[in-house]
Amino acid sequence: MLEPISKVIQDMMKDNPVLAKRMNDVRESLASNPIEILTTPSDDCPYQKCDGKGWLWIKDWSRQNKKDEIDEDGKLIRAEWWEHCKCYEQLIKQREIDKKLDLSGIPPIFSNATVHSYDVGKYKTQDNRDTATIAKKAAAKFIENYPAMKEHGKGLYLYSEIKGSGKTRLASSIANALVKMYDVDIAFLKANDLLSQIKKTFNNDSDTTESEIVRMFREVEVLIVDDLAVEKPTDFAERIFYDITDYRLEHKKTTLFTSNKTIENLGDIYKDGRLKSRVKKMSIEIYMPEESIRDQEAESENAELEGLLFG
Repeated sequence: MLEPISKVIQDMMKDNPVLAKRMNDVRESLASNPIEILTTPSDDCPYQKCDGKGWLWIKDWSRQNKKDEIDEDGKLIRAEWWEHCKCYEQLIKQREIDKKLDLSGIPPIFSNATVHSYDVGKYKTQDNRDTATIAKKAAAKFIENYPAMKEHGKGLYLYSEIKGSGKTRLASSIANALVKMYDVDIAFLKANDLLSQIKKTFNNDSDTTESEIVRMFREVEVLIVDDLAVEKPTDFAERIFYDITDYRLEHKKTTLFTSNKTIENLGDIYKDGRLKSRVKKMSIEIYMPEESIRDQEAESENAELEGLLFG
């Protein structure tokens, strides 16, 4: 006949004093501090308390084999329960940031771009590296001083004649940082895409009106207008951009522009002149290098992938 389990354990402890000491230590520890976190900690948690999912599984060993009950204050007392880890709020915040960035329209290729990772060393000439360094510092300072820039309704105007010089990448990096640091709402707009979006509203089947599209870009906290004045606009396009910039100027809304035209030369594209004066009031002009790093990056990527195809 089998001996009772308790008798077996007692005999084991008699024969193994080290085991007996360990078990006594556990009993004493649980008696003095019966609350234990059962979740296995992970490096995914910044506090290394939970498994990175933001929840802790907790057990009160003093209530082992006891039923749940209500205390004098009406609080439910249990032997086991789940509660938020210190990192939970950070996880929720990160999800909100990810959602905002996903809805912003920032090109996926730049969704994780940062000002810090903007590599000025990619430019071939020293003049261009110097120009890129100045632009990078200005971008970092803009982010750091965003509350003051916002108060004055000031943005940036990133300019270079050469396509692929890093204008869109740097503007996207600034936007990413503003979302993460200041929880702003962002909208990314390619200048030519605005007109195509509006033209779609002319279709009887469209669920969106022209005024709704324009209102979104007028009212969003931070707007990026990419490739302003790349093509000669129609009178209609000029009116739409004037409508957006006029509202944003009056309401001190921050706008980031990229363009291959200087602010002064906008008058050559937008003949009315009103858009140029508003952009000048709304933004500080930052010169970018006159060199394409997009072509260099493409060559580097292709060389690496060619090894997979032909190596």
